[in-house]
Amino acid sequence: MILLTFNIAISEKGREFNKKFSENELISSIEENTKIILLLLELHEYKATFFVEVSIAQQLQKLLKSLSLSGHEVGLYNVNSDTEMVTKTKQDLEQILDKPIKGLRQKSHRLLYSEIKKMDFTYVSNIEDSKIDFLWRKLTAKTEIYTENDLTIVPESQSPYSQLPFNDYVLQVTPMKYYESMLLESLKSNEYVMIYANAWQLFSKDKLPFVLPFYKKINLSRSFEDRLEELFQFMDEHEIAVSRMKDYLF
Repeated sequence: MILLTFNIAISEKGREFNKKFSENELISSIEENTKIILLLLELHEYKATFFVEVSIAQQLQKLLKSLSLSGHEVGLYNVNSDTEMVTKTKQDLEQILDKPIKGLRQKSHRLLYSEIKKMDFTYVSNIEDSKIDFLWRKLTAKTEIYTENDLTIVPESQSPYSQLPFNDYVLQVTPMKYYESMLLESLKSNEYVMIYANAWQLFSKDKLPFVLPFYKKINLSRSFEDRLEELFQFMDEHEIAVSRMKDYLF
C-alpha cells in the first residue's frame, strides 16, 4: 500500500517572496501546479491526501473545494503557525468543505500532541528536513505508525534497502529505476510506504517565485512532472494499491 501525499505550501527555505511576484501571483501559480498533480491523479484514478499550509489555506479555498469534491483528503500543514491560528483555520475549512479535517502535518515547528488532540485532529504526519545531507544520515525518529496522546502518529517512511527516506527531495533527485527498486523492496517488508511531494516542485527554476538552495533546483517543473507520471505508471504496472491517509489509518 502506498499512502500518497502532497504538500501545498511555500518552500521553507524560500519564505521571502521574489520581488517580481505579488502574493496573489504566488497563490495563483501554486494553484496551477496543484491542478497538474490533480490531473495526473485523475488519469491514474488515484486518491491522495493534500496537506495545505495553514498560512495560505484561506486563499486557496476554491482549490481545496475542488480537491475535496474530487475525492481527495484535505489536511493542514503547519510550518510556523501557533495553536490559535491552526484552530481557526481548521474550523473555517471544515465549514467550507463540510468535512472534518483529520490530519495535521508538521516538520521542524511542532506543536505538543496534547494541543493537537484538543483541536480534534485524529492523526499527525511528522516529516523531517530534506537537506542535501540525506545521503549520510538516517531519519532521527521512528519510521512506523504509533499512538501517543490518543493520536495516531505517522512518521516518514524509510527504505530498508537503501536507508533513504521517501521524502520530496529523494523523489526529485534519485534515478527513477533505483527509486522504484527501493519502493518494491520496502513493500516486501512493510505494509505501507508513505510518499510525499510538493506542489512547488512543479515550478521551473527560472520562474521560481521564492528562493531555493541550489540543490533543490534539480529536476523541477516538467522533469518532476515526468517523474510523477513514471512513478504512477510503475505503480499501475505492479498493481500497487494507493490510499488516502485517513482511509488507511481508520
